This record gives sequence, structure tokens and C-alpha cells, in this order.
Amino acid sequence: MDILKPDQILRVGGAGHKVMLLMEGEAHAYVFPSPGCKKWDTCAPEAILHAMGGKLTDMKGDNYQYHSKVEHRNMDGVLATAIADDHAWYIQNIPQDVKDKVKDSLRKK
Repeated sequence: MDILKPDQILRVGGAGHKVMLLMEGEAHAYVFPSPGCKKWDTCAPEAILHAMGGKLTDMKGDNYQYHSKVEHRNMDGVLATAIADDHAWYIQNIPQDVKDKVKDSLRKK
């Protein structure tokens, strides 16, 4: 993720914790280019983040669906930003090959 030129990289556990850091102003973005996270990890944090003006999508910028017929795993990774308007910058600047390899990373495990 050096291409994004982060000031600092915070390594903490849990999707909810990472989104909380966005809400508290401790981080600007949550970039998780892996399919490891599940819908129950992101559903409530996304709702609160959205209410506060932030945005959470997959790594390609598509919204996740939360209903009984969707796969439980967030197969295309997670990208969240504290400010919804900043989201497009991350979508444009994360290299396409990183986005394309998200699902493949699960197969290697």
C-alpha cells in the first residue's frame, strides 16, 4: 500500500475496531485487500460510519449487500473512509492488480 503514501499504518485487529478509528479521527482509511472479513464484521460498523458521513465498500467501490441470500464473506475486501467524498480517491489510487487479486488471495490459504 506504499502507493497510497500513508503517513502511518495502524495494525489493529477487528473490522469494528478499524472503523471505530475512522470515526474517532485516528485514521483516514481502512484498506483491507483480502476476503477474510465477514458480513457480520462490517454490517453495524458500516451503518454507524455511514450515519457519520463515511463510506464502506468492497475494494472496487461496490456496496456490500446484507440479506439472507448473500455470501457471508466479504469476497472483494473492504475499503472504508471517514469522509465519503474521500472514498473515490482511494478507489482511483489503489492499483487495479491489487483489486483483481483480492479473491485470489483466499485460494492460496
